[in-house]
Amino acid sequence: MVVFFDIDGTIVDNATQIIPDSAVEAIRLLRENGHIPVVNTGRPFGHIDLRIRQLAFDGWICACGMEVILNGTFLHRDYPSEALCGFVIDQCKKNRMLIQAETADALYYDADMTYTPAPLREAARLEKKGIRVMPYQEAADRSFIKFVTHETEESDRAAFLAAVEPFFHPMIHPGTMIEYSKRGNTKAKGMERLLEALHIPRAETFAIGDSENDLPMFAVAGTTICMGDGMENLKKAADHITDPVLGDGVFHALRHFGLI
Repeated sequence: MVVFFDIDGTIVDNATQIIPDSAVEAIRLLRENGHIPVVNTGRPFGHIDLRIRQLAFDGWICACGMEVILNGTFLHRDYPSEALCGFVIDQCKKNRMLIQAETADALYYDADMTYTPAPLREAARLEKKGIRVMPYQEAADRSFIKFVTHETEESDRAAFLAAVEPFFHPMIHPGTMIEYSKRGNTKAKGMERLLEALHIPRAETFAIGDSENDLPMFAVAGTTICMGDGMENLKKAADHITDPVLGDGVFHALRHFGLI
């Protein structure tokens, strides 16, 4: 079996940033039992918590499917060009959208804009994990892997989306955040690419997540599991609801299905 894991709210508790020991043990046992544990996240690989990278994962679907890695080798990598990145930054400035652009090892922001609390919290969290947070004005070039936007009362969201939608798939989150992946790349497409390389059918897969942005992952997996403290819409789409993160939800879910 291939088991796909979301990170935030699934392996890592959102409020405390704790990774339960039971989750670490569950992933180790899963691999020991001959199954294939895979991360499926919106974050680029370089932005993943080092604690997660040290766990027993065989595969990584990162940046909403723009990066697919198996046993340390890239199966797929599809980044926007430097020109397209520049276009996005210019459109953000034109339409007063707050950009946070993710490179392999840094988070860019616009030094000319005043950022609201939500993106500032995310920047502080990444900085604590060793990710450089810097104005794109100070970067050697404006290239990035993927990006999110936040908005204020001055933002023209409609005009911005109209400009970038031919090139990027927008994923609208609760609050002010919109996440974008390059067209042709999603969490679901990343799963399909990895399963094709492994010659494993969808029926032999599980997916574990907690939020609505895991719905594409659920659309591909044979069996779906929502964390006990996950979003209601994901619970409705799940085959099984486990316990919360800090209630050893990952361990209990894998034990429930006889995977560990």
